[in-house]
Amino acid sequence: MAPYANSTTRRAVGLLAVAAFLVGGLTGCSPERKGITGLTVDSAGRPFAAVAWCADQPPEVLLLFRNRETASPTPSVPAMSTLTYPGLRFAVPRTATSPATVPLDGFPPEPAVASDVVFAMYAVADDNSFTTHRVSFRLAELIDLAPGSVLFSDIVDGEEVQQNVSLEEFARRGESEC
Repeated sequence: MAPYANSTTRRAVGLLAVAAFLVGGLTGCSPERKGITGLTVDSAGRPFAAVAWCADQPPEVLLLFRNRETASPTPSVPAMSTLTYPGLRFAVPRTATSPATVPLDGFPPEPAVASDVVFAMYAVADDNSFTTHRVSFRLAELIDLAPGSVLFSDIVDGEEVQQNVSLEEFARRGESEC
């Protein structure tokens, strides 16, 4: 009887160890948020991504996605599952310092999309060690964006809302993500 009990105990302990390993591995893959992403324009109205982070290194890439459906009449932030993949990728220079702006070459897409289509953009490290809070926006919001200001999505009372701040304030908010 003792060999059977010993075998059952080993099996149970082994299954628990495997389960703990799997749970740790699954939760360990989620990147930590260490920055924010925004949208800005230059004096000619060309769009740029703005990214501010508090990690030791800049993120490697900005990802831009289009919402599958048109947005509601009021600005809204779509769930990530409603965004089309693959999106556009824009490299963040390895020598970038926070905050950085990255030209969105090839955006907005041609032919032009409806002004109520929602886009979302965020930055991520190649090793998945961190990501930034995403910004959601419509092309129509680019028109009202002044050079030197940054549009970003913020959490206010548990809901995401659009905010427009200076690049300096945007940098401060990125630093506060750590």
